[in-house]
Amino acid sequence: MKHILRSWTFWIRLALRDECREYLDQVTLPLLRGRPGSLYATALFRDLPDGTVEVVVASVWENMESVRGHAGEDLLQPAVDPEMRARMVDRDIVVRHTLIDPVDLSAGLPPETLTGGLSQLPAA
Repeated sequence: MKHILRSWTFWIRLALRDECREYLDQVTLPLLRGRPGSLYATALFRDLPDGTVEVVVASVWENMESVRGHAGEDLLQPAVDPEMRARMVDRDIVVRHTLIDPVDLSAGLPPETLTGGLSQLPAA
């Protein structure tokens, strides 16, 4: 059975990167990881030449029922704290869902990735 990759992208000013990373690591990612059916959650950061940072929050779920249990019936609507939304330069208006082949997420990944590590993508 396929798993579901749920991802959402937003952009912030470079000066807010560390604060955003801390918020995601302390609030958002533990919440996602603790939901029934959640297999994995992480955030990816990429510094852009225009002085912004692209942030992708990605989570892997057992199935769409698990996603619905987390997101409710409006699967495309991201749940974002209004204070955080006001600090974003831009954001995708919908969440993306992609069917993926099941993966052994513990194979070949550093332990800190599974427990809260955030990935840094190279600048564009």
